[in-house]
Amino acid sequence: MATAETPSLPEKPVRLERRIRLLTITVGALLTIAAGWLALMRAGGSLVTLSYDLPFLFHRAGGTDNLRIVYLDELEGEFLDRKNQAALLDKLGKAGARAVLYDVIFDRRLEDSAVDEAFAAALRRFRGVDENGKPLSDRAQRTVLLACGRKSIDQLGAVGDQLITPTDQLLAAADDYGVVPIVPDESYTVREMHAGTTDEPSIAWKMALALGAKLDDARRLDPRWINYAGPPRHPEDPDSVPAIRTCTARNVDSAEPGYFRDKIVIVGGLPGIVGAAAGEDLFATPYHRFDRRGTLPLMSGVEIQANILSNLLRGNWLSRSTHRFDLVLVIIAGLFAGVGLARVRPLRGLVTALACMVIVTLAGTLTVHYGETWFPWCVVAFLQIPVALVWGMASHFYVEQFFRRKLTAEQRHLRTAFAKYLSPQMLERLTAEGFHMKVGGEKVMAAMMFTDIESFTEMCQRVRDPERIVETLNDYFHRTTGHIFAHDGVIIKFIGDAIFAAWGAPIADPQAPLKAARAAWKLSQSDQLTVDGVELKTRIGVHFGEVVAGNIGTDLHVDYTLIGDAVNLASRLEGLNKILDTHILVSDTVAASLGSEFRTRRVGKFRVKGRSEISGVHELLGPALQEEEPDWVAAYHKALAALESGDHATARTHFVSANSARGRYGDGPSRFFLECLDKREPLPGGMVEMKEK
Repeated sequence: MATAETPSLPEKPVRLERRIRLLTITVGALLTIAAGWLALMRAGGSLVTLSYDLPFLFHRAGGTDNLRIVYLDELEGEFLDRKNQAALLDKLGKAGARAVLYDVIFDRRLEDSAVDEAFAAALRRFRGVDENGKPLSDRAQRTVLLACGRKSIDQLGAVGDQLITPTDQLLAAADDYGVVPIVPDESYTVREMHAGTTDEPSIAWKMALALGAKLDDARRLDPRWINYAGPPRHPEDPDSVPAIRTCTARNVDSAEPGYFRDKIVIVGGLPGIVGAAAGEDLFATPYHRFDRRGTLPLMSGVEIQANILSNLLRGNWLSRSTHRFDLVLVIIAGLFAGVGLARVRPLRGLVTALACMVIVTLAGTLTVHYGETWFPWCVVAFLQIPVALVWGMASHFYVEQFFRRKLTAEQRHLRTAFAKYLSPQMLERLTAEGFHMKVGGEKVMAAMMFTDIESFTEMCQRVRDPERIVETLNDYFHRTTGHIFAHDGVIIKFIGDAIFAAWGAPIADPQAPLKAARAAWKLSQSDQLTVDGVELKTRIGVHFGEVVAGNIGTDLHVDYTLIGDAVNLASRLEGLNKILDTHILVSDTVAASLGSEFRTRRVGKFRVKGRSEISGVHELLGPALQEEEPDWVAAYHKALAALESGDHATARTHFVSANSARGRYGDGPSRFFLECLDKREPLPGGMVEMKEK
């Protein structure tokens, strides 16, 4: 094979490639930042709220053992029955409850005034005060708060809010009242905690202050987010335990001893017991976002108030990162993801992106769990990183297509031409080096293979049709060279009907001898060449040794080839097949590298023409696992051992035995040595000196 020296890739395309890469990296960073910024706006609200919701799959606030919920489970028409409240309060007082918070608005005046009179008296008894509100010395001082609501009013075009307070009689008997603001979002999910209006604190805020919570009233309206203790109890799961323990009003008497002692009791309607007229009071929580089957019941307003009260008492509500922090976050994440993922290869980028998503997810969850703060980390993990990854993969593909695959017209033509002669490995290396083929070589350890078709010259004389011969050879080379390429070989050149191939040059390969043997065996199994009814076989010689590999020639014309004594020996081994009537002969160095993968037999010791050194020669018989070693191999080895020891009579006997055991065609090496013995040629130590190639 020959080629002229080709210049390396010009500097102009290299500079252009660098500019394109810089442009794609810059665009990737800006695109990722823009995606994050848009997600912080209303368009990305679901991703922002996901940052709050997702940690609750793993996180539980806990700390609600001091709370109990009592559900009112009896109705009077469309509203909760008020007649049993006096008895309920007396039971709770007797059970040792510390405080009671009513999440029920008792604003309706009843026709039977005795009901509210009894309720008011029970309120005072629970609190431990008389009718004038003065503490009784023999009664424990406890707190009762009643709920009030709000409604919008329009007076002369001015819209405002009006409180819906309990009846005056009940209000006078209780400690105080407070609003119960639960404000769900458009998906009817409650996340944010509201501590009342500018004029009126929430009932949970007032109860927390009454119970000694350290709250700053000046910062009451600061944003706070509910740190849920756990999901509502799942009715289909008998092992499901609610985060806040509950019971119904009718079961208060049967509660275990100490169930209410020193506890804060929140009283409200049983979930779903009231209709739209009284307010259904059921809401979604972060847990419902991941309830794909839709079997998790909604959380009652009572339980949400209990979670809020727990947060205020313990001070463990969640805080939200500032808008400035969010902007800095998406900018920094956009820079790192956009620049980083545009600079790495797609597979490494995918692994890096997945690792970053896991790290950001852990950071977001741990920040909620340990720092009681949440920030829009899902924007980074599930939007910015994927955007940067997709852009990085697309831009990398673009650059590779136009600056690594799309060569100049001249280079494409050369690549197409070289592909017919070189292995894919050498072609890729030459491509990477810009087809810069300098004159010169270097010493390498390589395996060489020479092949030749037996009786090819006689076949050409018989056929006398050059086109037919070329067509036959093309088919033959197509089948045989495929095995060389498949085993990482390089076609050095075609010499008529012969092939010169190599392993370990120009790319070093520690498995060069083994790969050459594999290719030789595969080639021998698909080398059938039949012309005019005559089947022609291929003879193969393989050797491994030191050679000089490189471009040999001048600046005007070069050949990439291998030169050295090892090359000559490989060629002689191929020619020795003709004399020994064998098909694949390998040297000692190759046979020693085959391990247990192939079965070989030692043919003998030869001094081939042109070499002074004696070479050990072996025949490659095939894969070792295909069949057991035939008996004739053992007979041949016995004959060879006798020959090398000078016992020609015994050697003759075993050579005859090996030749007969091979069947109809006999054994070529055995016949060769029998002929040598018949001619009484000198065989010092069993060595044969060849006079011809």
